[in-house]
Amino acid sequence: MAINAENRQAEIADELSEVARTLAHSTRSVPHPAESYGLLGDLQAAQDALVQVYEQLATWHGAVVDGTHYNGEDGRGLKGVPAAGPDGHIAGLLKMAAASAAEAAALVSRAHSANGVVRWFDDAKNEEEV
Repeated sequence: MAINAENRQAEIADELSEVARTLAHSTRSVPHPAESYGLLGDLQAAQDALVQVYEQLATWHGAVVDGTHYNGEDGRGLKGVPAAGPDGHIAGLLKMAAASAAEAAALVSRAHSANGVVRWFDDAKNEEEV
């Protein structure tokens, strides 16, 4: 069950990054083919959660106020485009990230559904067994 951990956001994002890298390294093969269905379902759920994160961060960045949440900008941003605030570059980019992540979640969901028709072996057979 998910819990609200507002004071641990950076720590949780770091943990997510580490676990995602571990998963990336471990999916070069799938020794237990039957697990691929659940794996895709979990990845789709994770992607949906990331959509929500990006949308919420876009909303937050769009609502920040100079002098309350930050102390101006350092001048290295896009000329004429504020980085933060209602018309800020950050919020726009995060909205695009949310849309892209939603598209990715939909594609993984379709792959998950397609995977459901395959009668997987519990364990992959060695080439000698085939």
